[in-house]
Amino acid sequence: MDLSGFLPFNPLTDSGSIIPERPGNYIVTIQDINALPTLGHSIVTQEFRGQAIIYTGITQKNLYRRIWKNHIGSHAGSSTLRLTLGCLFGYTLIPRDKRVPNNGHVRFNTADERELRAWMKENLIFYILPNDAPKELESELIVKFNPPLNLSENENPVNQEFRSHITYLRGQKPWQG
Repeated sequence: MDLSGFLPFNPLTDSGSIIPERPGNYIVTIQDINALPTLGHSIVTQEFRGQAIIYTGITQKNLYRRIWKNHIGSHAGSSTLRLTLGCLFGYTLIPRDKRVPNNGHVRFNTADERELRAWMKENLIFYILPNDAPKELESELIVKFNPPLNLSENENPVNQEFRSHITYLRGQKPWQG
């Protein structure tokens, strides 16, 4: 697997406009693994370009929209990465849709979303690979790197307890109480 084509995107210093509006894959790394809450779990990570990989994702449509708009600029209801990170930080889930609170769509309150956005910009680097067959590469990346925040399609027993804990946290509905 040739990984040389992945281009770096630092959300703190780079303009979102450099992200292509094409389908593709991305790898998310963290500049300092100690900045990631692990809830008492010991996690194992692989490195990409000297940084710990925490997540890999795809979009069949538009990398710019997925990374800049959904992951960085929106809320946990439109980003599995944001949802997972917010749960690790202990933010409380709230219904995304006030008129239909039990439809399963969630987010965090405005202050928590703002804090999470700032943390993501400060700590994460995205590596982007535009391509027309992202699904095929996604499976290879998950198998090769076992990113600890990839919950679905990750069958690796390493970090399984951590992923199970995240799945539990993401399923909480405190408003049903």
